[in-house]
Amino acid sequence: MKRSKLVTTVVACALSACCVGAFAACGENGGAGTHTPGAMDAVKTDIVVGGYEWGPAIPKIVVQFKGDVSGVTKDTFAVGMKSGFSNAKRTVTDAYTCDEKGNKVTTASKYVAIEMSVKYGEANPFTYNQNTGRNEWTETIPVTVTVNTGKSFNAGDKKFESGDKFAFDVKAENRIVPQTATWHKDTVDYNENGKKITLSRASWAPEGATADSGKNPLVIWLHGGGEGGTDIDIALLGNEVTALTTDNSTNVQHYFKTDRLAGAYVLAVQSPTMWMDALGNDDYGDSGANKEPTGEPQRSYYTEALWKAITTYVDGNSDIDTDRIYIGGCSNGGYMTMNLAFEHGDYFAAYYPICQGYMSGNISDEMLADIKDYKMWFLLSEADNTLKPSMYTIPLYDRLVTAGAQNMHLTYLKNVPGVDDPEPSAGWGTKGFYDGHWSWINAFNDDVKTEMDMTKVNSIADLKPENCTKTGNMWEWIAAQEKGGGAPLAPITTDTFEAEYGVITDGKMMQSPGWGQPEVEVDVSVTVETGNKYNGLEATNEKATNLGYFVGEGTKVTWTITAAEECDVVITLHAAAAVQDQSGVTDFGTGAGLKTKPVDMSKNEYVKLTVNNVDATLNGTLPGINDLNWAALGSPAIYRNFGTATVSVHLNKGENTIVLASTHKQQGINIDKIVITSDVALTYTPTDNSDRVQAQQPTSGN
Repeated sequence: MKRSKLVTTVVACALSACCVGAFAACGENGGAGTHTPGAMDAVKTDIVVGGYEWGPAIPKIVVQFKGDVSGVTKDTFAVGMKSGFSNAKRTVTDAYTCDEKGNKVTTASKYVAIEMSVKYGEANPFTYNQNTGRNEWTETIPVTVTVNTGKSFNAGDKKFESGDKFAFDVKAENRIVPQTATWHKDTVDYNENGKKITLSRASWAPEGATADSGKNPLVIWLHGGGEGGTDIDIALLGNEVTALTTDNSTNVQHYFKTDRLAGAYVLAVQSPTMWMDALGNDDYGDSGANKEPTGEPQRSYYTEALWKAITTYVDGNSDIDTDRIYIGGCSNGGYMTMNLAFEHGDYFAAYYPICQGYMSGNISDEMLADIKDYKMWFLLSEADNTLKPSMYTIPLYDRLVTAGAQNMHLTYLKNVPGVDDPEPSAGWGTKGFYDGHWSWINAFNDDVKTEMDMTKVNSIADLKPENCTKTGNMWEWIAAQEKGGGAPLAPITTDTFEAEYGVITDGKMMQSPGWGQPEVEVDVSVTVETGNKYNGLEATNEKATNLGYFVGEGTKVTWTITAAEECDVVITLHAAAAVQDQSGVTDFGTGAGLKTKPVDMSKNEYVKLTVNNVDATLNGTLPGINDLNWAALGSPAIYRNFGTATVSVHLNKGENTIVLASTHKQQGINIDKIVITSDVALTYTPTDNSDRVQAQQPTSGN
């Protein structure tokens, strides 16, 4: 979309002659012998550019002097920089001698690195071209470096003191970009169907990928409208694509890295104009933002050229797992993600369109039917005024779900918060948040951890941020998708045991069916199922059964897990706390007003997990079931309170014994299911689960 994402306004900051004179008059010694500021003997200044959630910034400069430098500390210099739409004065956080690339050294050097803090809108090396709607490298950035009052340092045989200054106009080519230096950059030519197109392309490989024990997945990123052009670094930095790698502090590689695999390859491709350019003439045409839909498919001039750029890269890398290729992008790139789903959908394992630009009104029912069985995770913000949710993602998602889509997910945010700058200036958004269109920031910050809770959705009107409360991790989900079966490299083993007033045992026991009623003998047989009764949709399906609690010292469930080879697995317990908080409760007879409180699972107060006779501590706080009165027990709404507790454990090759045991006499945890995830094939057999359980209904009197 043509938006002013990174508009650069030069803020002039002039140092007048009278200011220099004032320095001289009020120098260190205040009189005779006062140092008269002059020009520092320096050669040039380079800027070091880094990628941040809002785009690029300059956190460091490298100044080259004519002689070796000594005596530099973080308090030596003040820096002025006329770039971005912020004050020209920068905040220096460190200074040290370095090599020509800005890397710290302990040997003699002519180079000094000066590090500075950054925040949104400060020290931006891009200028947004209002005519083209794209970012460009700022042609010239004036930089001044001044010695602070009372400070000095040496360069060669010269000493520089208070007020000495070096001014240099840094050209765009005087830049160092460490985060993109590890990428392989090339171009792809497409000369077919009367078109002559060159696309820029960059790929990144995880260290050790070609030497690990299997083929690695591929994550593809398609940029937004402001990042088109012929310099791939614009696309890698305009959206923080480096977050997909290990080249900055926030990255998602850990979701793809396992004992066998080094991680995921990453591929970024750049359009010469924008992906929503239908005719190759640098114009949106009918795809313009928020226009009335035409009812016709939105076409891109670059579809087949992009297809060639992707397939030639994949065909040229034999280490890519072609069953695990994931594609996504933001805005224009989100549109192109959907476009490729329509054109080449069965090639990809999963899609992650972010604030995508394909109007629902331009997608026919036939087109919808073609993609409803694909795996997709949509991400957007309600505060998006560039591509209104009501015209794009929300009706599209609603139509897909209504059409029967099964593996379709939606994260719908209220607005877009920040991490690199927790309190960004208002800009085009709400104060304290970024522009509402910039929801890709949440993806690159690995901050997509909830999704739409479909138990709360009865119509499209219920698709709103307030109902986006279900636990769901987008990158974790992406890494688990595989073309065809939709499973990760190895199966997820799901064992569930649910209750009709008590489970996980066999035999019979005495139990009161209600308050004040005599105990009767009830069946409390073992229930270990391969399918889960709770599927998250109970609000629209038949009601769930009454809850049963995993209680009674000695109660346990045991599995024998056979692993194809030695591996690490993640065990996730889906459960809710039933620990009663009786403060203020007066009506124990009906259970009215009876509440529960959260349970910190790391304290092992209610359940204990052991793997091969070694204790494993579950981490996570389970929310309390919010209503324990009798009328609520049969309601599917109970399950909305379920949370998760997880632990990573090591399994041996062959048989392993996993035991989940109750450690408390009173009701504590209602368990819905256990999920064991691994990248190694697992099989399981439930073994002796015949321990007796103190099954009881949730009242204080039993």
